[in-house]
Amino acid sequence: MILVTGPNGNVGTELSQLLVKRKSAPYRIASRHPESLRKQFGVDVPAVAFDFLDHAGWPDALKGVESVFLLFPLPHPATAKNHMVPFVYACRDAGVKHIVYLSVPGADKVSIVPHFHTEKAIRECGIGYTILQASYFSQNLIRDISTHWVDIAKYNEIYIPAKQGLHSFIDSRDVGEAAFNIMLDPAPHLGKTYVVTGPENLSFGDVAQIMTEELGRPIRYANPSLPAFWWRMKRRGVTGDVLFFMCITYLLGRRGKNGPMTDTLPKLLTRPPNTMRDFVRRHRDKWQPLSHEAKLDPTLGRGPGWGGPKRGG
Repeated sequence: MILVTGPNGNVGTELSQLLVKRKSAPYRIASRHPESLRKQFGVDVPAVAFDFLDHAGWPDALKGVESVFLLFPLPHPATAKNHMVPFVYACRDAGVKHIVYLSVPGADKVSIVPHFHTEKAIRECGIGYTILQASYFSQNLIRDISTHWVDIAKYNEIYIPAKQGLHSFIDSRDVGEAAFNIMLDPAPHLGKTYVVTGPENLSFGDVAQIMTEELGRPIRYANPSLPAFWWRMKRRGVTGDVLFFMCITYLLGRRGKNGPMTDTLPKLLTRPPNTMRDFVRRHRDKWQPLSHEAKLDPTLGRGPGWGGPKRGG
């Protein structure tokens, strides 16, 4: 039995879709709102109520589970210490044999990174594990939680403060498939930490050029200052934890920390990973110009706020 946490996240969504479609193994999808999963994946999807912050509900979600896909619900160190680490040990006590954990490159070396404490607990608890340290997701350009798609759709600009730093963009569809393959055949991957990246190194200026070519209209890279970026996102309603995490990510990008590449992902997929151009072509409808008042950008003082993260899926 496979348990998927964070089914609304970049990778959790893709993994859940593969489990539903291929029916290769028994599975359970955990969410604070299981009814929404049934609307998304079908009325027969095995959904279970689950919240990382509600420890009393963990045993029911973990009953009979042998493999867990673990996704960090909120980018905050306190969440790791108070909920993620205890959940890892709850997995051990429930008889879980394998955890696949989605992390970020370098999390095992820098204690201020929220994933650090969770990775440490996973390595020390005695459960078999595979850690996927994934680079910057292309999906951040379409997710509601980041609101980057609003700037592209309405202003024809990528409004991200990363200067000309290179990013090894990765498609979460590929990471979801890699996790799926690992969970179906865990033995070769036990005790492994994989740094997975996309197939190319690009700046956001390069991404803007690809979008210009694929969307058929000029898209520019605005490259705002960090304070200007913070102010726009804050007015748009992006919550503090998410905004802080975004700023740290783009600050690292400015310094070239998001650019290193590996050849690990194609080995886990047994096929070439998707490129940024593949991703843009697949999602071009998301960036079409906004045409109705309900979606006007609240940074102009009109329209609704853009909400925050979905806690624990």
